Amino acid sequence: MNKYAVILAAGKGTRMNSRDPNHSKVSYPILGKALINYVLDCLQIIEAKETVTVVGFGGEATKELVENRSKVVWQKEIMGTGYAALECEELLKDKEGVTLVIAGDKPLIRPETLQAIMHKYEKEEAKLMVVSSYLTNPTGYGRIIREKPSLKVIAVREEKDANEYEKEIPEVNSGIYLFDNQLLFNYLNKALKTRKGKEFNITEIIAMIVEDGYEVNSYVVEDPMEIYSINDRINLAYACKVIRKRINQRLMLSGVTMDDPASTYIGPDVRIGKDTIIYPNTTIMGNTIIGEGNRIGPDVHLNDCVVGQENCIAQAWLSHTMVGDNEIVGPYVKIIGEGYKL
Repeated sequence: MNKYAVILAAGKGTRMNSRDPNHSKVSYPILGKALINYVLDCLQIIEAKETVTVVGFGGEATKELVENRSKVVWQKEIMGTGYAALECEELLKDKEGVTLVIAGDKPLIRPETLQAIMHKYEKEEAKLMVVSSYLTNPTGYGRIIREKPSLKVIAVREEKDANEYEKEIPEVNSGIYLFDNQLLFNYLNKALKTRKGKEFNITEIIAMIVEDGYEVNSYVVEDPMEIYSINDRINLAYACKVIRKRINQRLMLSGVTMDDPASTYIGPDVRIGKDTIIYPNTTIMGNTIIGEGNRIGPDVHLNDCVVGQENCIAQAWLSHTMVGDNEIVGPYVKIIGEGYKL
């Protein structure tokens, strides 16, 4: 089955309260990597034949981040996710297969979860799959409406449109969907005829599809943390904490020692060899590569560095620097240089 991916990344992110009026929400970084690039990394596992990113507000910044890995289309008027998805029609409308639609502010979704979702879609020979999870506090999320007693999904209700009973439903929309590609654009165009000139969201076509006799399959993500959306800087800080913990645990399980993981900040693309010890208050970012048996820290900042083996680096700030083997660097050293060698 051919697979395609659409990333919805046109939103303004008003609640981020940036002084830069053109700062797109999905370009905010976590540990040095933009939100949208976490999503793109995750999507690699489904091996999409084509990925399309819809940009809008602050679109030039977003385009620059993704254009080497995704096609880019523009949503000129920010009028909901329905219009955003329609911007991909020219590129995808005649394709046969499944299209995964995902919001660009979902940095916590795991690759293995997307793989499981895709597998279930293929196994059930679905036409539409809605991805959901259960939250103790569902405020701010769309609710999954299920028919009783069959428990089949019949609609997704945005919170602003939900009645008091529906607002009590703990099952929420993740903002991730899988559609038969041609079905997606057929129903987006049907919705457009009734909503022309008005905002409409992709969730509105789900009830239309059900009314026409199609069954909506569903996948419930066990860990609700994975569907977490970034809408303000509090959300951003929380997601950073989660990602930092994942990275540190992965490295420790691979043979890296951390005296104090809570004060250790390591970017997602950093590689560190076995038996290296990371001491407190250390930050390692970019595409830094560290060999085996090093002692890094305390109070060290490394960015885009290459470090050999059996070095000791303490109280140092190094950027774009190469450190050989068996070197002692620091204390109180600052080197910022393209390819500077120690």
